[in-house]
Amino acid sequence: MNEIFYPPRSTLPSCFNLPALGTNVNLKLEPHYIQMLLKFTGLEDGYLFLSELKEVCNMIHIHNVQIDVVKLRFVPFALKDNAKRWMYSLPANSISNWHDFVKVFLRKYFSNDNTVKLRNKITSFI
Repeated sequence: MNEIFYPPRSTLPSCFNLPALGTNVNLKLEPHYIQMLLKFTGLEDGYLFLSELKEVCNMIHIHNVQIDVVKLRFVPFALKDNAKRWMYSLPANSISNWHDFVKVFLRKYFSNDNTVKLRNKITSFI
């Protein structure tokens, strides 16, 4: 009876396919870095979010770990609400580097329509 009312909990596979870290690498995401992150829900400026995420991650230097790996590890902590649901909806292991994430993220949160609107504002300014 307990199984009917409380179904088993399962987790979705991550959309991130991160490279394995070496055995002598200790990548620890410190809580104070996570608190510094801009929280992105999907309503904010996507470019600003990416810039601030890069700024925070550039402060972290871990021997033998590429900065892009650090940035990808911080992304789940910075996304909230609808943006977090969007991240969970991405196919498993579909993002393996920072460039892949930026491309998918901007496709979702800064579409071609936004680009066209901005271009039209700039060209009609004259």
